[in-house]
Amino acid sequence: MKKLTILSISALLAAMIFTGCASKPKKSVSTKSESKKRVIFISKNGFSKNLIEFVETPTAERDSAFSKASVEQPVDLMAFYIAQTETTYTRWYEVYTWAKDNGYTFANPGREGNKGVDGAAPTGTNQPVTMISWRDAIVWCNAASEKDGLGPVYKYNGAVLKEADTAKDGDGKAENAIIDLTADGYRLPTEAEWEFAARGGDPASEIWANISNKNLASVAWYSDNSDGVTHDVMTKDANTFGMYDMNGNAWEWCYNAWPASIQRRIMRGGSYRKTAEGVTAVSKDAAPVTRVYDDVGFRVVKYALSARDAK
Repeated sequence: MKKLTILSISALLAAMIFTGCASKPKKSVSTKSESKKRVIFISKNGFSKNLIEFVETPTAERDSAFSKASVEQPVDLMAFYIAQTETTYTRWYEVYTWAKDNGYTFANPGREGNKGVDGAAPTGTNQPVTMISWRDAIVWCNAASEKDGLGPVYKYNGAVLKEADTAKDGDGKAENAIIDLTADGYRLPTEAEWEFAARGGDPASEIWANISNKNLASVAWYSDNSDGVTHDVMTKDANTFGMYDMNGNAWEWCYNAWPASIQRRIMRGGSYRKTAEGVTAVSKDAAPVTRVYDDVGFRVVKYALSARDAK
């Protein structure tokens, strides 16, 4: 057994959920207060405001399967919005086709779930997009921001990053881009943001504590119930923050590089192929920025600038 330092947030933090990735109506989430340190409000329009304060870094025992899984150092988080669902292929395709007509280029056209045809028109499902590289996801975030009238986050040589080039891993524009901290557009979550959301906002929680009824099959598509395929988003229950598929279905690209390697980027949450131990709130892997997989997608976040500026 190894000791693992769990993600801590030592500041007053507001995290808010935004929607728009899937067309299926959202399930209702009740308002609840769970402790003096945690107050969560879920509004009727699907946004949540969470005020959370942690004043110490807890430690916990984890068996060896999770010894390298979690964020291993204290992290301060600013306010942020996070998508309720993984980016669907329908949403990807809408932005992708617009982007190609507006100066953006991608290395891969994306796929509808794991069984679709690469680059084909959506078939009306809410399958997550797969077969897109980390570079593609970064460029798509900028395109989606511009399309929606928001400020693109990723800049290269002072200009908006619009190219998911095919340069050698580590030499591409995406992994060498600069983040505009004043931009209100979409971006990939940091690993700490992703885990905070996956844990339901409680860094001291057990890895299953984001699941209100502790029944993994009720919230996750994984090897025991997926039949070897991806599934429409929002077909399992939400976690305690009201987000779907944080466990399983598709791995989700995060912004962070694997330690000492900008060529490899972290992905979180596991996929339909993984066993129960591989779809926890601390499950992680990494892959080269140019690689694509039929069980890897992403979800977007954005800075909550007004909340940040008010601090």
